[in-house]
Amino acid sequence: MNTDRIHREGSSDSSVNESEETAFEKSTHFIGRFKLQTVLTISFALLVIFAICITGFFSFQASQFAVNELAGQVQSEVSDRITDQLNEYLKTPHLVNQLCLDSIRLGHMNVHENSDLISYFRELSFRFDTIEAVCYANEQDGNYTIISKVGAPGLVNGTERFYGVSNSMTNHSFIEYRLLPDGSLGEKTLTIPDYDPRIRPWYQTAVRAEGPAWTPIYMWLEGVVSIDAVTPVYSEKGTLMGVMDTSLTLSGIGDFLQQIKISENGQAFIIDKTGQIIASSTIKEPYHRMNGELVRLSAAECSDPVIQKVTHFISHHMGNSTNISTRKQFICDFESEPLLVEFTPYQDSYGLDWLIVVVIPESDFMGSIQAHNKTTLLILLGSLLGTIILCILLARYITRPILAMNKSAKALAHGDFSSWTDSKRKDELGELSRSFKNMSDQLQTMFSSLKASEERYLSLFQASADAIILCKGYTLLEMNRAAEEMFSLPSNTISGREITGLFDDIGKTIAEMIESSMKAGSDGYESQTISRTKDNAEQYLNIRITKVTADGDIISLVHIRDLTIERQAIISFAEKEALRDAYSRVEMILELLPDPTFVIDKNGVILFWNRAMEKFTGYDSDSMIGKGDFQYSYAIYSEKRPLLIDFALHPELSYDGLYPEINRSEDLLSTSLWVELKGKMAYISVIAARLYDKNGNVVGAIESVRDITSHKQAEEALLVANKKLNLLSGITRHDILNKIMISKAFLSFLDDNELHQEQRDYIDRIRRSLTEIEQFVAFSKTYQELGLKLPEWQDIGEVFSRVAHQIDTGDVQVRVNVSGVSILCDPLFEKVCYNLIENAIRHGGDLTYIEVRGTETSTGFLITVEDDGTGILDDQKKYIFDRGFGKNTGYGLFLTREILAMSDITITENGQYGTGCRFEINVPKGKYRKDGKMV
Repeated sequence: MNTDRIHREGSSDSSVNESEETAFEKSTHFIGRFKLQTVLTISFALLVIFAICITGFFSFQASQFAVNELAGQVQSEVSDRITDQLNEYLKTPHLVNQLCLDSIRLGHMNVHENSDLISYFRELSFRFDTIEAVCYANEQDGNYTIISKVGAPGLVNGTERFYGVSNSMTNHSFIEYRLLPDGSLGEKTLTIPDYDPRIRPWYQTAVRAEGPAWTPIYMWLEGVVSIDAVTPVYSEKGTLMGVMDTSLTLSGIGDFLQQIKISENGQAFIIDKTGQIIASSTIKEPYHRMNGELVRLSAAECSDPVIQKVTHFISHHMGNSTNISTRKQFICDFESEPLLVEFTPYQDSYGLDWLIVVVIPESDFMGSIQAHNKTTLLILLGSLLGTIILCILLARYITRPILAMNKSAKALAHGDFSSWTDSKRKDELGELSRSFKNMSDQLQTMFSSLKASEERYLSLFQASADAIILCKGYTLLEMNRAAEEMFSLPSNTISGREITGLFDDIGKTIAEMIESSMKAGSDGYESQTISRTKDNAEQYLNIRITKVTADGDIISLVHIRDLTIERQAIISFAEKEALRDAYSRVEMILELLPDPTFVIDKNGVILFWNRAMEKFTGYDSDSMIGKGDFQYSYAIYSEKRPLLIDFALHPELSYDGLYPEINRSEDLLSTSLWVELKGKMAYISVIAARLYDKNGNVVGAIESVRDITSHKQAEEALLVANKKLNLLSGITRHDILNKIMISKAFLSFLDDNELHQEQRDYIDRIRRSLTEIEQFVAFSKTYQELGLKLPEWQDIGEVFSRVAHQIDTGDVQVRVNVSGVSILCDPLFEKVCYNLIENAIRHGGDLTYIEVRGTETSTGFLITVEDDGTGILDDQKKYIFDRGFGKNTGYGLFLTREILAMSDITITENGQYGTGCRFEINVPKGKYRKDGKMV
């Protein structure tokens, strides 16, 4: 039976071979009628023709690509030049506006003085030649001042300047004059009645933007088309004072586009987000004036066919131009000629949103390329003819036995190792045939062994619970099922790809480890643990790379193990231990605090009750912890009611009737009050604050209580003693003044008697002595009040301005240039301001002004009181603050220094004799604030 089966199987194989040979004979019957030399010659010729065609095709493609690349570079260069020009051209007006704002803030320019505006605007107009006009409009009364290159219609040559004004002096009509070279006014060039700048587009744009912005493109009353940089001007209190406006004309952008060299027929234009033309290299004025109104040209409907075609193409393929955020290039067909187009978005921080378009016809670059292609084609045809001749010569050396070897090789390729036909020839082809036969036998043995080994490897490789990846260099060869599940990627879709572009950042990490392993050159391994976010959870992976040598190649075996569960367990244990240690330390600190302290959670349940609290209330912590329902209040006040800790948790609660006043500093609350504790009245200080977890969520609150009864009693006793001393001093001063008045009355009686000159001299001396006693008594009253009241915040500018109105300054101008700055000083600071101004007017000679300024320094805030009077002699400067020194009472500057010294503020005089006095008041940090904020 076995013999029969073998025989039948052999017959079947023979039949299959015969059918295959028949099919092969039929498929080669036509070719077999020709000589092999002819077949090979034709085959080689066809291959050469195909190669030449491919070469020609890629040569043409390369030339086309080179043209597009060159055109793209030209377009990008032109776009960059246009962008740079726009940046330079458009930043100037905002710079001019900022210079004006800085001058206004520094006091160099007064917006209410028309002469200041004329001088400053004229200088800016000549300094920044690209701007068309600079102007300012006042919010309150609509006053308007402008310096412009453009006068009445037709009066513009680029070198002259025109001055326009509208205010109450012109009955709010706009009147324009020609400015002469020396800055004086020339003839009147234009008059516009009832002109209100506040209703103009540029003014409304600045008010709506509340900051620097660009106006829409609009037309002036004189017919000029411009775009303006505007910014509102606010006072130091945030009130709108007016609007600064610096204008540019569209012609400035268009002139640059018309001058730029792109290519022979190239052009460029700029459109806004509505599709209207801003400027073009082929259109002088992209707008019309119709019935005094501006009509701008739409790029899709303009007369230039190239602009119209490109705009339609952008709209059709790219959608709304406002969605374009990056530079793009494309090819557009125009009258059977390709146009190379590049558009670049242009935006700035003030609201501009434009599109720069550069168009270059492909024919500008293709002329020389086409001539070169013709020459290349002739060379290829010549090469084809020579190659065919060479193929005929070479085909003579190839003989028929190759076909037999080919047939045997095909059988071998299909796994048939037994059907190899051994050639009997003795030449090189025979030797080659016998070598193939030996190779066939060896391959059969190796394939059998390899198949068994591969099956074992695959079973182990796929059964691994850890992810395994094989890489040759940086190329991924294969990965197992665990790796596919870990990264949610099938192996067959990513095999052959670079590992650096796979698995997010993990692929880059693996590549770096492979590189490190290769550089190390050892047989060891690289290991690294990393983390990543997967499904909104953190995952920890240990990556281990081992080098394996296979067929002379170094293969990297990447072994990845998921350590998330182990890592989380370790972290959880460490966090619990750290939390337990931290809680123990905090609990120990709170327990040992000398002030009674307790903590509640956000539901009002007591969490902590320290020893001082036990002693303060008589309730131990074991009986209090865990209780709610205001039990902590009952322990202190013997009644259940909200405490300061409840107002910290719930700021919306009302404390009327519970506390006299609650001071808040962010989350910290504090108060002081009299309470009855254990049958005695006590004055306590209470502070409370919220408690937060690491995520910023409120978890509870803490409150501390301190008994400050002794401090309060000492404070009240001191106040009573001060009142008594002040009362005694007041009575004493009153009695002294009464005695002085009586003495002066008796002296006046002596004036009616006939006295010797010597007696009258004595009487005058007595009068002067009594006057000095009166002044000393008045000084003692002021000095007594020093320090009686707590320091308070006082606005420097307001106090100086108020005092200046109380003093008869005559023709002396008092300028106070400090605002928004307050100092913490004795309430007698007003006396300081009074003494400094009154002293300057009394002793300054022929002074004309007194100026008060403020400047921040590295050590604090410097207040300067300066005048242009006579000044103080250098040898007297160190004595002027001494008591009794001076021409009047001698107490004014001494009292000034003492009042300031109460708040650690110093005063010095650093003026120069002959040019005026300069008093400098140095306020240290922590004793002044700006706009309500501490410094």
